[in-house]
Amino acid sequence: MSNEKKLNIKAIIVGWLVDTLGSIIAGIFIGIAAGVIMMAKGIAPEQIAEELSNSTAIQNISLFVGLSFTFLGGYIAAFIAKADELKHALIVGILSLIISLLFTAAQTTDPIWYLISFFGIPFAVLGGYLRKITKKELRDEKPHSL
Repeated sequence: MSNEKKLNIKAIIVGWLVDTLGSIIAGIFIGIAAGVIMMAKGIAPEQIAEELSNSTAIQNISLFVGLSFTFLGGYIAAFIAKADELKHALIVGILSLIISLLFTAAQTTDPIWYLISFFGIPFAVLGGYLRKITKKELRDEKPHSL
């Protein structure tokens, strides 16, 4: 079996960790920042959790940040793999989908969030694609002579 056909498990794990841990840490910061803003507006501390879960703005920001980390995870997996970039990014996207579905199942029964969870796969693949095309551009550049 050629080296290009083997999966680089390290690349997949690192890409998935960047996605998952980055999304979780960013989510914590978003929640803290939103909570502080809500407290400054006079919302009672016991109401903040409900306000956070009902806030469309917070949900949209969290979705954007999470998908950004999925994109980055796909890019990093492709970067580390150095070959079969899209395959490695796709696997990161699939792992992201699984984790997203588990979190979604624990938080809501709203079917729209289950559908939104599937957006992670194309974002991860886009990250892998960006790495693939930028790698090709870097390889095609000729060194500058002085």
